Amino acid sequence: MVDLAAMVSTTLAVDRKQFNAVLMMASNARKVKLVADVLPKEMPLTVLTSQNRVAENLKGSGIECTLLDESLTSQGLNVLTQMHDLVLQAIGEGRLSRGERLLVVLAEPIDGVMVIDTTMLNTNRFANLAHEFSIDLEVLTELMKLARHLGGRGREGHAVGALFAIGALPSLRKHTTALVLNPFKGHTPEKRTILDEANHETLAEFAWLDGAILFNKDGVASDAGRYIQVPPGVSPKAGEGGRHLAARAISQLSEGIAICVSSSGTITMYAGGRDRYKVRLG
Repeated sequence: MVDLAAMVSTTLAVDRKQFNAVLMMASNARKVKLVADVLPKEMPLTVLTSQNRVAENLKGSGIECTLLDESLTSQGLNVLTQMHDLVLQAIGEGRLSRGERLLVVLAEPIDGVMVIDTTMLNTNRFANLAHEFSIDLEVLTELMKLARHLGGRGREGHAVGALFAIGALPSLRKHTTALVLNPFKGHTPEKRTILDEANHETLAEFAWLDGAILFNKDGVASDAGRYIQVPPGVSPKAGEGGRHLAARAISQLSEGIAICVSSSGTITMYAGGRDRYKVRLG
């Protein structure tokens, strides 16, 4: 049996360069706690797991945990590819900075320790999406921050959903109708841009409205409470609710990007009518 805690201790002792954080994949809370015990107190630890019971157990211990949709056990060596993608996503969302060094601990489905230097990762799916749809990368990054804020916070103790559509405004408006008077009308772009974090709380309040918030490609909100007109014949996929169907439809109709925050805590990014990125909040 592999002693992961001993492997981590040895790596920390012999590696001359400093690690910025530890990322661990596990389906066993005991293994996580054994590793956590040998880490320096100031070193951040994030755990990725597909088990709700593990997430709940670690939450009680104050260890940050993110739930994955797909079972770790079923992935085999593909878990290495997923780890690579997850790190790239974190960079794209601004949760990691390029240039950081990560100590990655695998406890499921294989045991081992590896080092990831983010300066060596030159493929970024967020950058690719931004380039593909001519949207500023920082706009997607800030919108994902707002989506995580909404998905993690909820409203008055209850989980809620939200929907953002980003693209050319004439096309977005063509395929949507107003459900309420536009709360953004008459306000300057500086008060409506996603790029200013001071506006995020205001944008969050309008995100609770039924319908979608529309953003132009520069990240300036133009409308809120827009009902997306799903064309006849477009049916939901298995397990897909109305908000996800609307997000998929508007991303295809407008040839843009839509971000759907579900009440279950899942954030899905649709681009050109396809699911291009999904994260489940713990």
